[in-house]
Amino acid sequence: MKILRVLALALVLGLAGFVSGCASTDPVPGRDYAQLDSAQPVPGGAQIVVVEFFWYGCPHCSDMHPRLKAWAQRQPADVTLLYQPVVARDRWEGGARMHFTLLALGEQQRLADALFEATQLDGLDLNDEAAMLGWAERQGLDRQRFSAAYHSPQVQRQVAEARSVAERYQLRGVPALVVDGRYLTSNAYTGSADDTLAMVDRLVQKVRKERGLPGR
Repeated sequence: MKILRVLALALVLGLAGFVSGCASTDPVPGRDYAQLDSAQPVPGGAQIVVVEFFWYGCPHCSDMHPRLKAWAQRQPADVTLLYQPVVARDRWEGGARMHFTLLALGEQQRLADALFEATQLDGLDLNDEAAMLGWAERQGLDRQRFSAAYHSPQVQRQVAEARSVAERYQLRGVPALVVDGRYLTSNAYTGSADDTLAMVDRLVQKVRKERGLPGR
């Protein structure tokens, strides 16, 4: 009888643990993500905005980029992905300037892959303006249009704003992703790029639940 009571107790405890594990589907703050001290404004209205913070010179960002592109293609219409370069150090400025220059020319989506490849594999110096002009010409861009955008007040302003991003979003490294201007996750929390994107999916569902929206 004593053995039966022990077995019964073990079964009850096992079932309780199983139920508890099944119920714990929400991401855990501090373990899976961080909640920003101050929510940051995001564009998009009813959209759920996911922002990736990156630097073209970062190998982990280069590894994340194709995975993130594939992830974005699977998202429903109410999820928007934005790319935000970070200027955490002076040598990161060239990458931010290139991003905003390509964005101003309508070429960021077409050439982001090529810029990552040139930086990571070919050692392209993102802070060398002459090298940037030469690279842009090899991609079929007009030299004068590129130069005008590269030095434009709009790009200058965007680069300056990118310097404040790390502090405002409490970034400790890149790549990092923030959902709805509030919830930050990264490989440092999850362990890998694929797990980070899976966590972003869970955070998107968390936002839907908070807004009273149906899951998708």
